[in-house]
Amino acid sequence: MFSSIQRIGLPAARQAVRRWYSMPVVTINLRLKADLKLAMRAKEKQRTTVIKGMLSDILYAEKNPQTASTFSRDSDADVATLIQRAIKQRQDSIKQYTDGGRADLAAAEQQEVEILNLYLPEQLSDQDIERRVRETVERLGVSGVKAMGAVMKEVGISPAEAPKSKVAAAAKRILGE
Repeated sequence: MFSSIQRIGLPAARQAVRRWYSMPVVTINLRLKADLKLAMRAKEKQRTTVIKGMLSDILYAEKNPQTASTFSRDSDADVATLIQRAIKQRQDSIKQYTDGGRADLAAAEQQEVEILNLYLPEQLSDQDIERRVRETVERLGVSGVKAMGAVMKEVGISPAEAPKSKVAAAAKRILGE
């Protein structure tokens, strides 16, 4: 009787363990690779081009001797920083195209920005960034622009959550009050 209980209970325990261990950790890089295959199969030319470009940027950052020691393709923060940089470049292009009267090229760049935004984690709003910076300033008890470095170190906002430039601007504004 003991062997039948053991035999019945064991597969359920194995399934529970298998489910716990088999929960995949999906990074932005892996999502990009999987979506590249899907976009190629669906013959979505623009999406394929954008994703290939991002994967190329990731590979370049990984191989570049200046960034190779600090960059990891498995780090969502590092990859999100690259995506944010690509979005900023495209937004600058959109501004130049609209100033030059090329609405068609601006629309194409805007579509690329929308594709890239799909891979960024949810971004913090300006109010959330300001609130967290204020909390950090109050916790540290500092004031003045000279304390900017200490606040930036302690604020704890990942580059994947918000661009460092936004966090720095909020810190400068709050410390300058």
